[in-house]
Amino acid sequence: MDNYYNLPLNLADMIEKKEHPKCTLYESVAMMIHLITTSHFGEYKHDDSFGCEIWEHDFENIINTQLYKDQLRKSVQQTVETHEPRLSEVRVDIKIEQIESRVGNRRSKSRIKLNINGSLSMTNEPFKYTEQFFIGPLSYAL
Repeated sequence: MDNYYNLPLNLADMIEKKEHPKCTLYESVAMMIHLITTSHFGEYKHDDSFGCEIWEHDFENIINTQLYKDQLRKSVQQTVETHEPRLSEVRVDIKIEQIESRVGNRRSKSRIKLNINGSLSMTNEPFKYTEQFFIGPLSYAL
């Protein structure tokens, strides 16, 4: 049953008493995780713990990729467990790859592939969410 509201909310339509699009529980959880992973800590003024650590390190040189990956995985898992109670048995997997492109000088970006698996608490249905981000160009001369 579609009892959840689609994101983003269109408050203007709601004020005019127009029906807002709805979605399934699965889709609602996926949208909440997307909102968590695309927000940085402190962006939501009522709760500094809402957000994702990915954006804390954007544009930094990552010296130890494995340490960063482990730290990021733990942070994402903790944030999802805290802010998405409709999901249980949360497991987070992160892969980091260097992507290089040429535009005059060589530029390098890190691509973070994020996989979140778990179970929907209400239905015990398996849940899988995948997203990828590009962070901070690191520019260097040839």
